Amino acid sequence: MKPLSIKQALETYRHLHNKKPDFGMDVLLPDFKTQRIVILQYEGSKSNGIPVKFDFYTLILCLDGGSIRNVNQYKYIVNKKSLQLLPPGTIHHFEDSNKYQKYYIILFEKDFSEELDILNYHNYHFENIELNFVLFENIKDTYEKIALELNAKKENYLEYTKSLLNQILIELKRLKVKNKVDVNRSRTDLICSDFLSLIESNFLSIKSVYIYAELIGISSKHLSQTVKKKLGESALHFIHKRIIKEAKYLLIYSGKTIYSIALYLNFNDASEFTRFFKKNIEISPYQYRLNNK
Repeated sequence: MKPLSIKQALETYRHLHNKKPDFGMDVLLPDFKTQRIVILQYEGSKSNGIPVKFDFYTLILCLDGGSIRNVNQYKYIVNKKSLQLLPPGTIHHFEDSNKYQKYYIILFEKDFSEELDILNYHNYHFENIELNFVLFENIKDTYEKIALELNAKKENYLEYTKSLLNQILIELKRLKVKNKVDVNRSRTDLICSDFLSLIESNFLSIKSVYIYAELIGISSKHLSQTVKKKLGESALHFIHKRIIKEAKYLLIYSGKTIYSIALYLNFNDASEFTRFFKKNIEISPYQYRLNNK
């Protein structure tokens, strides 16, 4: 199944938007037309999300509250004044969130920004960055300028909007690069990072801790001990977690049969996939699909 487009995502999550919002675009207007870039505000109370995959970039500025956001194999603690860019194709959801949360969100298509080198960096580094007061106020101000441009639609407004967006993307890359230079990464950190990255590239075909260890160049025992010590769960847990995340996404958003999903995820048949899913989630794929439709 193809990831959701901006238009499909806005239709799917209509219930999360308010009429006449005090910030951003009113996507509930009868004559609202989806553009290559959309700016929104989300304001709500505590809830848990389900895995979702988009075909566009999502740039999220947390104004208040926060959440635990899972992106592919990574887990991020999102606090007030944090900024994060989620690239197209990443599968993400949040496990939990504060009682109250407020975000400014920009959705933009893959070819909207022409800063290809900057975007390519973000495609492989999608950690969130906590901003100091000055940077937060500057970036928040840029979000608000973008909202004004998209609502007013003056001459060349898309070009001006693009330049404002690029300022945020460049600043976000600078902050990520600075963080990586400032942090003295240990051998343990590198092993865990390589392992999680390899899972993302190979989870459909490789389910063995031994093979991942070979790809990294260490023993499976060393990999298992390192991951358990650093991340608090077994190496096999993270392999299974990524498969389950993809399975949940396909069960909810695709029309594939459970048999087709099983084959796509490289199980021998639907029965093997069902046993695996039920062992990890405690309900069958069929029941999970019913519960979340």
